[in-house]
Amino acid sequence: MQQYHLYTARDFALDEYFQEWVLQPDVKSTYYWDTWLKLHPEKKEAVDTAIQLVRSIHFRDYQMTATQKEALWDNIWDSIAADDITAPSPVPVTAASRFRIFSWKYAAAILLFIVLGLLWLFMRTPPFHPLTASVATQAGQTKRLLLPDSSEVLLNASSRLLYTQKEPLVREVWLDGEAWFHVKHQKDNRSFVVHTYDHLSVEVLGTQFNVNNFGNKIAVVLQEGSIKLNIAEQQGQHITQLYLRPGEMLRYDKTDGEYSKSRIDAEKVTAWTRGQLIMDEYTVADAIQFMQQVFDRHVTVKDPKVLRYSVSGSMPIIYNADTMLMQFEKAFNVRFSKRDDTNHVREN
Repeated sequence: MQQYHLYTARDFALDEYFQEWVLQPDVKSTYYWDTWLKLHPEKKEAVDTAIQLVRSIHFRDYQMTATQKEALWDNIWDSIAADDITAPSPVPVTAASRFRIFSWKYAAAILLFIVLGLLWLFMRTPPFHPLTASVATQAGQTKRLLLPDSSEVLLNASSRLLYTQKEPLVREVWLDGEAWFHVKHQKDNRSFVVHTYDHLSVEVLGTQFNVNNFGNKIAVVLQEGSIKLNIAEQQGQHITQLYLRPGEMLRYDKTDGEYSKSRIDAEKVTAWTRGQLIMDEYTVADAIQFMQQVFDRHVTVKDPKVLRYSVSGSMPIIYNADTMLMQFEKAFNVRFSKRDDTNHVREN
């Protein structure tokens, strides 16, 4: 990832991606720069100056007339033919020799165009630079971000994400917490791997999926496309590979390495990305886990039977701990109270 936060106005003006955004903006580049400016408002003055610099440079298309093009070709042929005139005395030119000369010139012209084309591609292809980027969310906070490869990520509360690209064809992400990914497929089929700081990794080319890496469990849900899961044994080097289809979930237990695959409604699991909590036989125990995961609020229960209370339905996710506690109180008909910075629940 370019170190744009260190750029001056001149650096921005010389950056090719920045120039494309200024001169030929599209949805992707506009989203990227708007998002970047929100994260780095102190760079607005430098960016505005760079925009003026880029727009002040005008290039005039050079057009050749048909006569000029014909003269150019004649000069090319004459230059090539000049190399053939090495004999000290005139040599009769036959039809066959004319054909050979023309064929040689034609082949030389094609070779010239190939060399020029390769040179142009080399000049247009920027050199590869290793990339590293990281982002984190606090309790009760989510972040939507665009990775350097234009993949979209929605990071849930109390989560951390590290993106690296040490090789041109390999993109890697380390996730602690929960995130929804929309991975952009690359023309060169470069891989995209999500690591969970454990024995499980998710490998994908282009798809939408959700990874929850909170506590002692890892849950991977595929929403669209296909992904390959690499599960390493906790003892030994053996790796098991599993594939998920849309609507399938893999649950992995970090404590014993056990895992299982099942069908699930992916839209319900990823409803948090749309600001909704879908409760399908949702229990007080689930609510406690939600509060701990999203708001870092710990809840203790005096009567264990309360944990089995359940409801079904949906509610909006409001990233305010007290508001969510009140919503759970209404849904389960229980009462949460704060005692010594710890939440207790009791039956009404």
